Amino acid sequence: MDKIYYKELIEKYFDGNITDAEIKELSDWIKNDRHLQNWWEEEFSKSDAGINPVLRDKLFARIKEQTQGKEETQGKEKPRTIRMNLWKWAAAIVLPICIAFFTYYLIDSSQTVGAPFIVKADKGDKATIELPDGTNVVLNSASQLSYLNNFGENVRRVQLNGEAYFKVAHDEKHAFIVQVGDLEVKVLGTSFNVSAYEDAKDVTVVLLEGKVGVYAQKMSHIMKPGDKIEYNKATHKITATQVHPSDYIEWTKGNIYFEKESLENIMKTLSRIYDVEIRFDSNKLPNEYFTGTIPGGGIQNALNILMLTSPFYYEMDGSVIVLKEK
Repeated sequence: MDKIYYKELIEKYFDGNITDAEIKELSDWIKNDRHLQNWWEEEFSKSDAGINPVLRDKLFARIKEQTQGKEETQGKEKPRTIRMNLWKWAAAIVLPICIAFFTYYLIDSSQTVGAPFIVKADKGDKATIELPDGTNVVLNSASQLSYLNNFGENVRRVQLNGEAYFKVAHDEKHAFIVQVGDLEVKVLGTSFNVSAYEDAKDVTVVLLEGKVGVYAQKMSHIMKPGDKIEYNKATHKITATQVHPSDYIEWTKGNIYFEKESLENIMKTLSRIYDVEIRFDSNKLPNEYFTGTIPGGGIQNALNILMLTSPFYYEMDGSVIVLKEK
């Protein structure tokens, strides 16, 4: 379903005429579909966010209460319909409140209510961030980092979508947690790399210095320097290996390192880094594998290096690069 449909559901929610089935759809979208977060941010940026913080928090709390209440009563007694001028006013005038609520829900519903701070690196770009605690983060292409305004009060928690290299400021009293879906990477002070793109089947963590605990479901794993763990998002299983960790942060220097990586995943990476569309004109090529470092220098340079060991050539079809079998 498209964005317009969900926007209509939001408006129906505030207008008070949303059905049980629609509230379930809206709730599932809020919790599971992060592809639409760009739209929320765009709507937020278009709107006036200068509402009184106290009133904002009351609206947040009321929206959450009503949403949860409707979910809990599905299949039981019919929930009461919200018909308040306040909600109509909110829908018409305070759209950022609605948008901020949805974004907040994605970060952590247990945190203090508030719109998160969001930093993004678009395709073809990188971003360097210093968090309020002094932690340095380098974001790779097509990546996003979010954290709430109570960051560091009890815990230093950030939400990652994509890839980032962290040099965490040491703080024994406040753990630093990178949240990726149901996976938590927890440290006190260290340097490590996390790759967690939505279109990848695994979340990969590589530890350079210090000590890291990785937690998900009912399992945990303590990492030491040189460890690489791959967490399968479907099976919830962890695979641990020893690697040269510096290879995995070559991207921060403009290079790209791959270890026994399929051409399918390599092309996804190149597409993000160089903001180009790449297609395969062969069923065999996506399953070819490559290990090595590709220096910066543009997409054509990367493809030319890959062609030295992989059985393909490429052609331009308009603005699309097409890989063909030799």
